[in-house]
Amino acid sequence: MMLRYLLLFVSLCYFLPAQEVADIRLGSWNLEFLGADPKYRRDTPPRSDSDLVAIGMKIRELGVAMIGVQEICGEEPLKAVAAAAGPSWRAVLGTTGKWSDGKTQQGVGFLYDSSVLDLLYAEELLEFPSELDGVSVFHRKPVTACFRHRQTRCDFRVVIVHLKAGRKARDLQKRKAEATHLRAWVGDLLKNPNEDRDIVIFGDFNSTYGEDPEMVLESGDIMRYLDQQQPAPTIMHFDTPIDQFCVSNGFREVQRNSLLSHHVPDAEERLRFRKTYSDHFPVTLRMTPLADDDPESTFKQGPSEQVLPTTRRPPSKTISTRTPTWPPRPGTIVQVRTRDAVATGKFIRLGSDDGWVVIDSKTGIMAFPREQVVSMRVPKN
Repeated sequence: MMLRYLLLFVSLCYFLPAQEVADIRLGSWNLEFLGADPKYRRDTPPRSDSDLVAIGMKIRELGVAMIGVQEICGEEPLKAVAAAAGPSWRAVLGTTGKWSDGKTQQGVGFLYDSSVLDLLYAEELLEFPSELDGVSVFHRKPVTACFRHRQTRCDFRVVIVHLKAGRKARDLQKRKAEATHLRAWVGDLLKNPNEDRDIVIFGDFNSTYGEDPEMVLESGDIMRYLDQQQPAPTIMHFDTPIDQFCVSNGFREVQRNSLLSHHVPDAEERLRFRKTYSDHFPVTLRMTPLADDDPESTFKQGPSEQVLPTTRRPPSKTISTRTPTWPPRPGTIVQVRTRDAVATGKFIRLGSDDGWVVIDSKTGIMAFPREQVVSMRVPKN
């Protein structure tokens, strides 16, 4: 009987063709204030419902299994894009990047095809500091997610970023500080011999090749930027590519020569493209999923308060007070404590409708999303 089963097994292995594994693509796309109220973003073309459908169809046309996105103003427009991409597409958005107007957000998130990839875990890195070297950083906290390819069981980590914009000296300093902290975070991950080595950082770096983010992230020879084989812009306003991919040396499934900007060359066509899509062009890479070469590896997870989607988080803490007059009168000195920072300044308002705590500190007006505020109190004299 055992011999019969053995012969059957051998014959099946011999006559049945091996299951073919297709390459998949990962992408990044800054969607230029997707979903923002035109009243607050008059210099950005508003997107209609039909435009959201077009963006979803464009994502499907790109052939990506997962795409990181930036400048998203709320979950609803992102969910509409996912629905247009197809019934198996899912949308996940972080909570940071909100503006002091209480209406605008430059959110960081991603969309993925759940028929191709299983989402193992996702979080926004709220534990990243808001100030480094005396400058404010990470207004848009990076989002990280771990995926498993459903066919081959290959798994990997993505980190989606939107680094500080601008060309002033202080902008360069902020961007370098952000890259330095991000590089240290990856280094700490890889100190654990059990941590999965397949990592790719990508998004809107607001910088090009040869500048500080690349110099910093490539230090220590654990990661490398991908080069474009056919140099092309990633934003319509200038030819310098600023949307980048930085891949760990151990991520062998990534095809290192596959970075592609899906740019539009003609000026008039770019204006039409922006009206429907964005002032950025999508950028993609190709990877060949192989059988998982490190099945025993793990992915480090942060505190439960960082988990995405936010519906998976424990109930948030409420704002505590230490004064009989609440909310305090405008101009009262208050101390606001978030999960990663403490700020002191004159109280301006506690928004009941928009969820913002606003103070006037020594460095200027500061606004905190209420869900990130652990406590607010009037300090003792």
